[in-house]
Amino acid sequence: MEYENKELCSSCKGMCCKKSGCDYFVSDFERITKDEILKALLPGKISIVSAFKKSVINGKVILTPFLYLRARNKDRDIVDLFSMKKTCSMLTDTGCSYSLEDRPGGGVNLIPKKNGCKPLKDPIEEMRKWEPYQGVLAKIVKRITGKSVDKILREDVEEVLYQILTEQFDGISKREIADILSGLQDLILAFPNEYENAKIRAKKYIKIYEKKTTE
Repeated sequence: MEYENKELCSSCKGMCCKKSGCDYFVSDFERITKDEILKALLPGKISIVSAFKKSVINGKVILTPFLYLRARNKDRDIVDLFSMKKTCSMLTDTGCSYSLEDRPGGGVNLIPKKNGCKPLKDPIEEMRKWEPYQGVLAKIVKRITGKSVDKILREDVEEVLYQILTEQFDGISKREIADILSGLQDLILAFPNEYENAKIRAKKYIKIYEKKTTE
């Protein structure tokens, strides 16, 4: 089976990589410990990120973060719990800067096809293997930022909602914009205070913008 086809990737110009960096699998690491993950994060090529698990309790939408690691995206921090995804920082004009052997499992798992890359293993099942390490990753978030996962996440959600309201989509792929907008209603319902804060900031931004354009 062919795991890498640079000719195919160059023909689409790295469409997958331009949407986001690829996910790390648990199997990419010999051990998952606080020290080992901190060591892996040190070069600045990996981010701690999260995906939301949705539940509805007494009619209220709850979005719970599920932490894992991903190749760091351009203009994003090492702790990047929630943001609009951007191009992978490892993408170059000639393709991925990683060799196939050093590439995150999520990237290796995408098998190149003419009609679009297809995953070999179920990526959702691979992500679920991060479940036992949620506590470790949360401690690392605290170590790096001095803040809890909940605090960082709420700040990130407010910023994304603000960017959506002010249409700040520079460097964001059309696929990613569509994905983020598809979950907008859940974000608003799960984070009402952050939405209100984002609206206040957006109104100020729009007033400043309108003033500058009329001067």
